Amino acid sequence: MTGQHRHDLAMVPLPYALSDAGHRRTLRGTTLRVAGPADLVGAIAALADRCRGLAVAAADPAAADVVVDIHPQWRGGIDGDPARGLDPGGADDAPPDGFSITVVDRRLRVRAAGSRGAFHALTAVVQAVSGPMGGTAELPLIEAEELPGMLRWRGLSLDVARRFCPLDELRTIVDLMAYYRLNVLHLHLTDAVAWRLRMPGRPRLTPDPDACYDAAQLAELARYAALRHVAIVPEIDMPGHILAAVTAYPELGGDKPPPHPGLTHLRPDVPAATAFAQEAVHLLCGLSPSPYVHIGGDEAFGMDPGEYARFVRAAHEWVRTRGKRPVAWQEASRGRVFGTGDVLQLWISPQDAPRAEELDRRLPAQYAFLRDTLLDTFRSAPQDLPRAVADGAHLLLSPSFPFYLDRRYGEPSTDPAQTASMERLGHAGYPVAHTSDLYSWQPHDITAVADGTARIAGAEAVLWTETTGDADDLAALLLPRLPLLAEMMWSTRRSPWSAAAARIAAHAPVWQRLGLSGYYRSAEVFG
Repeated sequence: MTGQHRHDLAMVPLPYALSDAGHRRTLRGTTLRVAGPADLVGAIAALADRCRGLAVAAADPAAADVVVDIHPQWRGGIDGDPARGLDPGGADDAPPDGFSITVVDRRLRVRAAGSRGAFHALTAVVQAVSGPMGGTAELPLIEAEELPGMLRWRGLSLDVARRFCPLDELRTIVDLMAYYRLNVLHLHLTDAVAWRLRMPGRPRLTPDPDACYDAAQLAELARYAALRHVAIVPEIDMPGHILAAVTAYPELGGDKPPPHPGLTHLRPDVPAATAFAQEAVHLLCGLSPSPYVHIGGDEAFGMDPGEYARFVRAAHEWVRTRGKRPVAWQEASRGRVFGTGDVLQLWISPQDAPRAEELDRRLPAQYAFLRDTLLDTFRSAPQDLPRAVADGAHLLLSPSFPFYLDRRYGEPSTDPAQTASMERLGHAGYPVAHTSDLYSWQPHDITAVADGTARIAGAEAVLWTETTGDADDLAALLLPRLPLLAEMMWSTRRSPWSAAAARIAAHAPVWQRLGLSGYYRSAEVFG
């Protein structure tokens, strides 16, 4: 079975080895009966109902369609490279999350070393079931061997500052992620336009109680996500992207005029700013059980480099003092404090850095003074990676190609109205890209990964939402690309594009059921 793929089974990610002799087991009452730990069966039941409309019930082994065996020493029958990266829940010594599925007495047997591997196996089984939403449901009697995920941290960074996502919407995103074995939801909670985290004693930050989250709501979301093996990593972005906070509390800006009214910073020599930042970090560190919290650090345009470095070092210390591990965007490497156990998120792809002639053409007149600052910032970016490597930090791979989901599609939609929507949706400054082009990316495209000098944390897709309006806009940018990127984070193996597109297209009913009906009808996937 090694290396054998069946592309007509619409499984994403596609297991390393998969065989199907064509035998089927009819499910009684269209219910999948599973013998396994109660918490595991409960978690997969909730996900199967949300994503497929498939009922899952606990059963004794003799009556079950699927029997789950979890043994910590299990390692599977195929050899592969060990998973790379950091466990986002902090369990770096957790058992590997590969699995096997075999046919025993005309039922499926799942074997894994831990609950995560078993959950992934059952998710693959749920994907394989045919016809659960009416009529007869059948379970293909497949056999599969799956290696552990190539990267241990496989995430989605979602900007909920520019477009607020209600908690029900975030739960839907968590379910979508779990269905494709993604395990980190990184929430970008604050930015220049809005502050979405309620802070005690700071009511002016969040004047609309229906457009922000409090600590209890995020803790509930973290519990919901944990049942699906997804960690919540919250982010407060500073010292730049802070206009919303400074507008609410002007004293945070200090007495020194900013380089522009729209470019404010939290400076380390302003006591009010330092006190506020410490409050924010203190709150941030209590929002999720994950040991990781994200402190931003990107695009502090116009800030004195020395002040920026001092702020980064202070914020790093505050996080460490609270017993957490800091994550920041790649520019924070310039503070020379991120080392072992810390994470720097690499996001600037060389081909996406702005060019002088492009800025001269597109930069609004009121920001023309920033032209040289912007160019200098991006010219400095190539040094961030070797600096992070030299300091021993782990790298979270989010290069804007292929991971930025606000990049416009290069191919048309089968719906002309959607094709037209790309005039307003997505970042106009990025070159467009065909969905099939994204599928060619490999981690070793980054030199420091290829030569083995970099410590890898994992990878994250990123969705900035400044161009989105409603949930359909969000779905159009997320889908169908997110499942594709999820498969790319799990494995370096690639299907022929036609087979990958067919598997992805078969998941459209799942997205419809989740309420994500605005997905982009890519002609490359659905044409």
